[in-house]
Amino acid sequence: MSTGEAASPREATASSARFVSYRDGLVHDWMKILAVLGVVLVPLFLLLDYATMPRELLSRFAVYRGVATLTSFIQLVLLRASRPSAWSFVHGYVFSALVCGMIIVMTVDLGGFNSGYYVGLMLVIFPVNVLLPWRSVHAAANGVMVVGLYTLANLAFGADFTTGALVNNLYFLLASVLLVVAMSETRYRLIQREFGLRAELEDTNGVLEKSRADLKQARDRLWSEMEVAQRIQTALLPRNRTLGPWEIEATMLPAEEVGGDYYDFLETRHGERWLAVGDVSGHGVESGLVMMMTQTAVTTLVNDRPDRTPSDVFVRTNQVIRENVSRLGGHRYMTLNVIRLEADRLVVTGKHQDLMVWRQATNTVEVVTNQGPWIGVVDDVSHAVEDLALPLAVGDWVLLYTDGLTEASDAQGQLFGEDRLKQSFASVAGRVPLRDAVTTILSTVQTYQRARDDDLTLVLLRRRS
Repeated sequence: MSTGEAASPREATASSARFVSYRDGLVHDWMKILAVLGVVLVPLFLLLDYATMPRELLSRFAVYRGVATLTSFIQLVLLRASRPSAWSFVHGYVFSALVCGMIIVMTVDLGGFNSGYYVGLMLVIFPVNVLLPWRSVHAAANGVMVVGLYTLANLAFGADFTTGALVNNLYFLLASVLLVVAMSETRYRLIQREFGLRAELEDTNGVLEKSRADLKQARDRLWSEMEVAQRIQTALLPRNRTLGPWEIEATMLPAEEVGGDYYDFLETRHGERWLAVGDVSGHGVESGLVMMMTQTAVTTLVNDRPDRTPSDVFVRTNQVIRENVSRLGGHRYMTLNVIRLEADRLVVTGKHQDLMVWRQATNTVEVVTNQGPWIGVVDDVSHAVEDLALPLAVGDWVLLYTDGLTEASDAQGQLFGEDRLKQSFASVAGRVPLRDAVTTILSTVQTYQRARDDDLTLVLLRRRS
């Protein structure tokens, strides 16, 4: 068939049939990977249950996870014993119903809509609908099924709840469903396009050069998934806000790919206020996943009990991340500060970049050095962490940041460094609003650096009263 010549109906039908067969094979193969993840990760999260859940529920949760693990294993056996077909996609619905059903039952036991454990549903919705190459209608139906089961189960059997808790949970769950629907449709179209280009290359020698150009374009478009993942990463960051006597302004400018910078601040249901800042080694999807696992672990731990110390949260987070990364065969580690915001001081633990503190009384900036281990290197760090109390007066500012700022380099390769950052901080602290201060410091770094090859993350904290 020459360039520009339309395919006959018979050729179009044959091409469509080949693509359907190819798609069904992809769905079948990726379902095997999902089933393996279910067999490995579902029981692995017993460690998190042990660290965060009420003791009287542990045996019950172990049974739930055992049932979900067994059914995932049975599903894996069935997938290995069967061949791809037009019904292979049903396994995706079954997997979601089984694993999400386990999490939904756990949310019921933990207090229904008042439990933050619903976040675990997002950790299932995303991989199922991102990995499986199916159309957006399946992603939408799958997500709505999970959210519907969660809502009905907790309305029927959960504890009393406030409208705010219900709206909050459904908002985040439905937002996650919308994101995966968009990602699924984009990925499906890219796979369809990629298949068509490859078939054209195999069938047509006369349009080889054009086909190569189209294939390169399709490959470049696949990177749009990285952009979607980057947007998801930034969407999970908290909004700048006031927590009691503390005003917080923060921002992250990601590099060209998915990064591993992490910050979060929140007020627990017990009324405690927490802040965390960290940086996962490397870049890419794996670093982004470690960042999301860290966010989930820290959020779950601080909401679990009101008497947790930052060092306790740090130690237990390390256990979860270390085990997860090891099971996945990765070699990631991260720096992390866990900080509890009290009335007149910060209680800090962990190892990250030094904190900078501007004292209003003396109009000077002091550097507070972090002492402690990294996350994900060894199994037990309890002997190496301690809580540092950092008193702050009304009007004092604190700067937290990741190494993207200090390691920004100019055309000659000279680093921006801690001294320049300290000077930039001193020039704005106490003189402008926090938002303007963040903008000025980032602008100074960006003007200095030749090109951004790392995330730039900056958190400013001010004691208001």
